[in-house]
Amino acid sequence: MRVMRIALVVALAAMMLGAAACTPAGETDPGLEPQVSPPVIGEAGVLRVGVDLDYPPYGGVDKGREAGIDIDVASALASELGLELELVEVSSLEASAALEAGDVDIVMSVPFTESAVLGASFAGWYIASGPALFSSGETSVTPDVLGGLRIAVQEESEAYWSLSYTLGEQALLVTETLREAFEAFESGEADVVAGDALVCAYLARDFEGIEFASQLEPATPVGIVVATDATDLEALIRETLDKLATDGILDTVRAKWVDDLPALEVATVDES
Repeated sequence: MRVMRIALVVALAAMMLGAAACTPAGETDPGLEPQVSPPVIGEAGVLRVGVDLDYPPYGGVDKGREAGIDIDVASALASELGLELELVEVSSLEASAALEAGDVDIVMSVPFTESAVLGASFAGWYIASGPALFSSGETSVTPDVLGGLRIAVQEESEAYWSLSYTLGEQALLVTETLREAFEAFESGEADVVAGDALVCAYLARDFEGIEFASQLEPATPVGIVVATDATDLEALIRETLDKLATDGILDTVRAKWVDDLPALEVATVDES
């Protein structure tokens, strides 16, 4: 399990510009005033956050530095709480185990579904995504006019299962990765790319002539989970996420990574 400690000097004004600054490794920020302490969090002065660094634009490594939507949101959370940020590599599938073991305080990028949240408590969401269609924009492409179009889709993705159920796998150009689906569009082998809306919007920046066309299904909220018995931390994270939303921070982070993606229709959520 890879652990990365980041001593934050992130001001919310800097986040509004889409930037997060850090002190040099090994130094602490004298301006940090912790708003929470153990036992609500596991380590004094530190917010330990589980992130998946193998899933851009949510999390990744760019030029040796951790970057992504989750890192920006985690940085803003830590800054609001007056804490240093410690990133721990944890995928959403490992969330419950990492929380139960006490390795992290929270885990990012967990979809609000019954199976994903099993063994943890959902503490609020900061973005949403789901299966969507991307095309040239020259013609209107919606789910009800896909017949006869060549559709590139990543194998066993949510979009793949949705389309194979409605159209049959024979109607699809199935690729190993989503980037390969975009390359199929670029080469003229496909008319449409189907995939996760946020990931597609992020990848589309590397390909000319392709843009968001429509959603396949309502988007699923993506958020933060905590341990099932961490009720105080759950309430604190929810309150802080609400503040970040009200201050426009969450919208700014989204625009930084997927600026051309319009607001998505989100499935009804009951977080009670």
